[in-house]
Amino acid sequence: MSDDLQANGQSRGRPRDTDADSRVLRACVELLTELGAEATTMSAVIERSGVARATVYRRWPNREALLIAALREVKGRGPVPLTGDLETDIARSAEQARHILAEERFRSILPLLARDLVERGGRRREGSATFHRVAPNHRRLADVYEELAAGAGLRGDIDGELVSDIIIGAQLARLLSTGRPPSKRMTDQLVEVVLAGLRAPAPSAAPAAAASAGDASDAAD
Repeated sequence: MSDDLQANGQSRGRPRDTDADSRVLRACVELLTELGAEATTMSAVIERSGVARATVYRRWPNREALLIAALREVKGRGPVPLTGDLETDIARSAEQARHILAEERFRSILPLLARDLVERGGRRREGSATFHRVAPNHRRLADVYEELAAGAGLRGDIDGELVSDIIIGAQLARLLSTGRPPSKRMTDQLVEVVLAGLRAPAPSAAPAAAASAGDASDAAD
């Protein structure tokens, strides 16, 4: 039995206040949308949410942790569990990206997120850490791809992060170019194109055919 449970099945300690969590995250998203990231301070969130400072800091120890939690909240879903079947995982990750880009709240703070990531990009380690907290499956899918690609009949010489970049980047480009989230048809076609490009080419029969022709010529001589 978990240490968090007593013998009667009741949890030890103070139960988590999910209503307070919701109020804090909602206040954080509202401030991000209305005023931008710089003005979304811990104090501003506490004031707008009406939740006690100690409660907020117990749940989110610093501003970055709170902002990341708010970004995950507006995505509307958690990371897709990876199965180890690369073609399935690529398809599901692409569909996940489509659903996230369709979330109105996520689109409302996307400009702020993009600016923040670009600014942090000058501090590479910090920017990378923030991006992978917001999009945890980006690196996970890349790692799984690099580990399993060759055995799955896919190109093992491809940078795994490039696969993640393509399935996210192409759909983001569609949103930016049209103002509308990618359609399911577009995402399905994207997956088809990506998988077609990743499948390892079959060994060419041309060299073997040329060798056979040469042997036949030698025999004729």
